[in-house]
Amino acid sequence: MKSKLFLPLSLILVAVMLVTGCVAPAAPAAQPPVVEEEPAAEAPAVEEAPAEVQKTLTVGIAEDVSSLDPPTDWAIVTTWVVSNMFDCLVWRGRVDHDDFAPVLAESWEIIDDLTWRFKLREGVNFHNGEPYNAEAAKFSIDRILNDDQMIVHSQWTHIDEVKIVDDYTIDIVTAYPVPDMLSKLAGTGCGNVPPKLVQEIGKDEFAKNPVGTGPFMFKEWVRDDHISMVANPDYWQGPAEIEELTFRVIPEPSTRVAELLTGGVDITDPVEPQDWDRIEEAEGLELIKAPTTRTMLLVHRADEGFVTADPLIREAIDYAIDDAALVELIGDMGTPVLSRVTPPTMSWSPDYFDQYNYDPEKAKALMEEAGYDGEPITLHSTTSWFLQKEVAEATAAMLTEAGFNVDLQIMEPSTFREQVYYPQDANKEIMMLALGNSFFDPWIAMKGFHSGESRQRSHWKNEEFDELWRSALVEMDPEVREQMFLDMQALVAEGRPYNTLYFMKTAYGKDKSLDWPIPPDNFYWMHNAHFTE
Repeated sequence: MKSKLFLPLSLILVAVMLVTGCVAPAAPAAQPPVVEEEPAAEAPAVEEAPAEVQKTLTVGIAEDVSSLDPPTDWAIVTTWVVSNMFDCLVWRGRVDHDDFAPVLAESWEIIDDLTWRFKLREGVNFHNGEPYNAEAAKFSIDRILNDDQMIVHSQWTHIDEVKIVDDYTIDIVTAYPVPDMLSKLAGTGCGNVPPKLVQEIGKDEFAKNPVGTGPFMFKEWVRDDHISMVANPDYWQGPAEIEELTFRVIPEPSTRVAELLTGGVDITDPVEPQDWDRIEEAEGLELIKAPTTRTMLLVHRADEGFVTADPLIREAIDYAIDDAALVELIGDMGTPVLSRVTPPTMSWSPDYFDQYNYDPEKAKALMEEAGYDGEPITLHSTTSWFLQKEVAEATAAMLTEAGFNVDLQIMEPSTFREQVYYPQDANKEIMMLALGNSFFDPWIAMKGFHSGESRQRSHWKNEEFDELWRSALVEMDPEVREQMFLDMQALVAEGRPYNTLYFMKTAYGKDKSLDWPIPPDNFYWMHNAHFTE
């Protein structure tokens, strides 16, 4: 549609005069009044709004959890997740492994050889509003002591009873003097739970819908996909800067790295050597290599009915494996060891660190002495940790080269846990595991070898070891206790119920703007994490 042009009347009259030859005399130009103007004020500077800092954090993990109730699953991934939702009475220092920080217990004192008094933190509530008090502290320990089906039950049997002194004070009475009491209270399953809710909905339902006092509150668990939680606005240490925390289950290592590169996750480990360059060359990402608390090892069945019951066979397996070659295979992300007790844990020894046995000819001679005639030996493994599948394959190849008939069974993590790891005595001759020590005390590393241990994987028996174990449990002199654990390590190294391979390092891939000090226990505890941009 065309627009119409409208002209003012004065312009029309001028046009008419020009056409008729008449021109009107020019009028004197009007002079504008003189006005004294002040200089224009400068426009106020506009402050730029600060860049919005990321408030959501996604962690890529290799496997799902089996439970979100702290004492019912001791897998390392589970402890990472639940440590964000639950608090313990005390905890290892988040930066320095060699101290204990008050958490739900503000302070503690030793009343006598068997009694520890804990003053509890006041004003703390569970995520559902239930108050935290002495009743909750007692209930959280009693439920472990009273249920031998709790996977961590045997780690807490040093406690005889918990007495309520007042609303915010408890006495923990032990069955014997306990030199490593604080270490054990900061151990697996230590998260405190709300008594009324647990009693109302039951253990099974609570394991799917957990409620703690921790910095994050449970939001959602989609099995084999993700676990999400949101910041607890009333956390007693102050709310986390991260508003939503998600753990994404991504079993394939290269897929986890791909998700990191595209922003699907903000941090993940372990990153395997073939992916290091991809991360180091990517803008905004960084690769960090750090020690762990874990040791890769082989558990040998030492009881009758298994080929590995013969100590000569266990010794032959040790000499058949080139630990240094395995470390080279994983990009030098490990140190060969002859013990699970590694630095900086008390009683670690250079006799067992950066040391290994490898002599394939001696292995063959030991097999001949044992009369080995080709019986199949099962080697169970999973794919959870740093190149573990490749390490299992290389280990099987070394054993085969020495003359063993190896049945290698590699399973994805959830299948391995359900069929081999958790069922009692489901493992056969050899089981490859990565076992950690977030307690930073030798007791947990030696615990699985004494004959009274309910979940002993090897069923190895040694009376001298058992006597040392019983003595070390109550020895309050640290120097004497340290020597006892050194003596225990010597017996284990000789008997070989486990064949330790290497002390593990790990490689984190992370967003450079994520400020998170990696703690000594490697737990993904994210209350102190934040993004800088």
